[in-house]
Amino acid sequence: MKRKLLSCLTVIGMASTALFSANAWAKYPEKPIRLVVPFPAGGGTDVLARLAARNLSAILGQEVIVDNKGGAGTIIGGDAVAKAAPDGYTILLSTASGFSINPQYNKKLPYKPEDFVHIGLISESPVVLVAPFATPAKTLQELVRTLKDKETPIATAGKGSQSHLSAVMFFNAINAKFRAVHYRGEAPALVDLLAGQVPIYFASIPGTLAHLRTDKLRGYGVTTVARSPAAPDIPSFTEQGMPEVLATSWFGLAAPKGTPQEAINTLAAALAKALDDKAMQDRLASDGATTRKLSVSEFNDYMKRDYERWGKVLRAANIDEDKE
Repeated sequence: MKRKLLSCLTVIGMASTALFSANAWAKYPEKPIRLVVPFPAGGGTDVLARLAARNLSAILGQEVIVDNKGGAGTIIGGDAVAKAAPDGYTILLSTASGFSINPQYNKKLPYKPEDFVHIGLISESPVVLVAPFATPAKTLQELVRTLKDKETPIATAGKGSQSHLSAVMFFNAINAKFRAVHYRGEAPALVDLLAGQVPIYFASIPGTLAHLRTDKLRGYGVTTVARSPAAPDIPSFTEQGMPEVLATSWFGLAAPKGTPQEAINTLAAALAKALDDKAMQDRLASDGATTRKLSVSEFNDYMKRDYERWGKVLRAANIDEDKE
């Protein structure tokens, strides 16, 4: 009799725990969510993050607060999220630099890719080679000729960032030398580029379109096979005879490992709904980015392929963080 009573109490206890858990997570989120952006405020990535945060806030019924933590090629922001409480209230704007490049380039990362769970893809866009509009070279071919006989300083968004490794691909393709000038993100790199302090930069399309359209910057090539719909006048490197200069800049959402699956599911569903917003699609398209809806498993497969592609670039260039 005692054994039967104990068994009944155990079942009731388990049912109560499950009911409590379901009720608790049915209320998620109960407070604002912090979206850590691993770049300074003001750049193209920051604009994208704030668009996503605005839509997620409306869907979730809680404010999604953008927290810019730029520096070290996305490592500072990534580390902050990796060490945050895995409760669903701290998430990361994930990037190709942070997850496809840094784990292979920097052997001293303070965290591992396995310290995160991934929520979904927001958008993707090409990288574009730009210079101040007053630069004498008007075409990529003319620019290449000026780079052949010297070591050229080139701005990057941080050591090991996608802009840095795009420069590696490009200078390897033209068999020329360069000196990387590393910044804490795209915004400060663009400030110095526009001021003529550095001559060229591999930039995001969203971060540079306004400057391209107002003739403050000149674009020489985009790193996708085809041209960008947002900048159709800029040829791709592939069509200009450099198919090896190929890179896609993508942005998604991630959370610390251990974040409850209920929170991940809620955030993934909210993100999918946010990407259906025509105003957001149009705004991102005008900035050269394309939204792309992927499930969590599809997003993981997407990142795996991108990781492998950048690994080939790093091995071919024979560089890592310790050699810088």
